[in-house]
Amino acid sequence: MKYYTSTTEFNCGIDLHARQMYVCVMDRQGKKLVHTNVRDNDFQFFLKLVEPYKHSLTVCCECMFGWYWLADACQQAGLSFVLAHALSVKAIHGGKNKNDRIDSEKLTHLLRSNLIPPAYVYPADKRPLRALLRQRIFYVWRRSELLARIHSHQLAHNRIPAKQTRRQRDPWKEQLLAAEDNELRRSALKNDLAMIQHYDDQIQSMEQELMRLTKDLQGRDYELLQSVPGIGRSLGLTILYEVGDIARFPTVKDFVSYCRLVKGTVASAGKIKGLRGAKLGNPYLRWAFGEAAVIAKRDHYVIGPLSQRLEAQMNGNKFKSNTVVAIKLARAVYFMLKNKTVFDPERLVASMQKCFRPGRRQPGRLTGRATEATPPLAADHVSCASSTPVCVGQASSPADSIGTCGQVHH
Repeated sequence: MKYYTSTTEFNCGIDLHARQMYVCVMDRQGKKLVHTNVRDNDFQFFLKLVEPYKHSLTVCCECMFGWYWLADACQQAGLSFVLAHALSVKAIHGGKNKNDRIDSEKLTHLLRSNLIPPAYVYPADKRPLRALLRQRIFYVWRRSELLARIHSHQLAHNRIPAKQTRRQRDPWKEQLLAAEDNELRRSALKNDLAMIQHYDDQIQSMEQELMRLTKDLQGRDYELLQSVPGIGRSLGLTILYEVGDIARFPTVKDFVSYCRLVKGTVASAGKIKGLRGAKLGNPYLRWAFGEAAVIAKRDHYVIGPLSQRLEAQMNGNKFKSNTVVAIKLARAVYFMLKNKTVFDPERLVASMQKCFRPGRRQPGRLTGRATEATPPLAADHVSCASSTPVCVGQASSPADSIGTCGQVHH
């Protein structure tokens, strides 16, 4: 866990809510200078409270649904602002009693003691574009629920579901309506089809707007992402805007951890007792790289055969092998965005070869061109598929860490 280092003379912790915020200001010695509740989130009144300390003040609040306006207001007022990771803060200062007054005071104590685990403050000028992308993802998921609903209803009445394509749904709609003889079910089906059509129109309009803005703002990085197997238009947009500035990740380990592709470990007396932290990070990036791994396994002529071997080595655990491929793609994306280079398939293949145990008979039965396309396996690398679960984080020391898929490096 990393901590924010406060360099100002005064520190302010705010327990923020939708309609109020409890403010606590302390000096370096822990003396409380301001400790009061601000109704209706009146920021001008807040500035009057902290006026004597504005020249050297850091403001901190936990990451909750309504922090955007406070971060932007502090930036405009020239105040240093730090966003605290809510889950990590909860683990640090958990106590018997809890209320707004205590929370703001503890938050200030953590800030002046340099014990605040910071979260990333996404730039205000880029938030609307990311919000539009997330709205598109939300609509896609809702449309998928409607399509699955129609599919299950067809199976419930012992019908073979009609095949459909996203580009042309009219023949599919006609088959569904023609097969339905009950008037009420037919009416319900029309409602679902109308909602799907509405989602199609809105998603198409949003995609056009996103593509236009992306070509103007980050066209080069977007084209680089398009060269990665499994990453198309939609996944490329998701990765591009959820990552933001790649420079905010000092190492590739930080990036892979932020993508939820590695887990932390619980160790005691030199032994790993379990895993934790599976939901720490960005869920959209975890979803995007997971989808990219599945598509790359299906379509790429080299990644597919290697993934088959990796899955067989992991006793048929498809989820583990998919996670390993997702980690390899995430590592590639990190160095591509950082160095502004296109995807290198040879480096990915060499990295995946390290995941095979030396001296073990490799599974065969590869079909088609996969047999000819699969490179020879490297026999001089440490295994990435040991009995330890895939994607665990660092242990008590770097020498004992397991890394992304059994290796020390991520």
